[in-house]
Amino acid sequence: MSTVSEKFTPKRSIGCLCCLLICSLLCGTIAGCTSKNDFAPVSSGTKKMTIGFSMATLKEDRWLRDRDIFSAKAKQENIDVIVTNANNDINEQYRQVKSMIDKGIDLLVMVPQDCERSAYCVQLANNAGIPVISYDRLVRNCKVDAYVSFDNVKVGQLQAEELLKKVPTGGYLILNGAKSDNNSTMYHQGYFDKLQPSVLDGKIKIIAETWVQDWLRENAYSFVSEQLTHNAGQINAILAANDSLAWGAIDALSEAKLTKKVIVVGHDADLAACQRIVDGTQDLTIYKPIDKLVEKTVEICRTLAQKKKISYEQTINNGAYDVPYLMCDVIPVTIDNIDATVIKDGFQLKEDVYRTSK
Repeated sequence: MSTVSEKFTPKRSIGCLCCLLICSLLCGTIAGCTSKNDFAPVSSGTKKMTIGFSMATLKEDRWLRDRDIFSAKAKQENIDVIVTNANNDINEQYRQVKSMIDKGIDLLVMVPQDCERSAYCVQLANNAGIPVISYDRLVRNCKVDAYVSFDNVKVGQLQAEELLKKVPTGGYLILNGAKSDNNSTMYHQGYFDKLQPSVLDGKIKIIAETWVQDWLRENAYSFVSEQLTHNAGQINAILAANDSLAWGAIDALSEAKLTKKVIVVGHDADLAACQRIVDGTQDLTIYKPIDKLVEKTVEICRTLAQKKKISYEQTINNGAYDVPYLMCDVIPVTIDNIDATVIKDGFQLKEDVYRTSK
């Protein structure tokens, strides 16, 4: 077998060298243009982050706001977010969290439906090596990476202070939130930080107290209706753990023709509550700037995704761990400052708040 080879001549060599030189110059020019003007796509090498946002409920106006603000912030930050709503069903929350983990989320942000039983959801994430942020409600007895919430004890203190100012003596009803929500305990602590001295002095009397299952307005209504039947004339003030419970209480007062005669406080600055404040049927709500809570949460998500340490000033013990507690402040809202707080911040629109006022 023979091999055919071309003879290399000087003339052919010069031609080849010219071709090589021209190609080299062209390649260099193209490369230079690409670098300078970004004609070619450049991969950052970083994967787009996906957050699973597990919500316990969307029944109250407040949680709808959290969902919408969180989703908008994630989109602004080029973060994918999967939002689920457990409809106050712990088993459904467990299934939803498992599904999100199977889909490959990078972080889990969770509003626990049950402060104890939602720990099983956290365990799923722990087993998958996924960081967990407890959002506004604390999950107990499990390993969470951070708790982002408001000053919940202060919420209760501000509510009690307003009642003591308006009703320094008399009978009080207390509508705590759901026992399954750790925040309810924190609000309760805040109430009694302020109420206890007056209770011990006999200036105020706790006529009745309840823990409202699932934070449902209808359950608050039923309890207050029953108390008005049995304790007519003895109830001067109602401390409701949120605006939904305050609404149920005011519905019962309305039926008994006692609106504006019994002082009611709530919290969350829901639209209906702000309308009741300008109408005079609710005395106080508490404004919790959700945009600040969301901003802090997304910031922590980025920190954890980059496997960096969270910067924090305090912790809260969840029964098993000292969890970094990143806290946002709260603002009391009455008829005197509603325009300068929730309306000025754009949390509620003035035309909506004053729509029902006479």
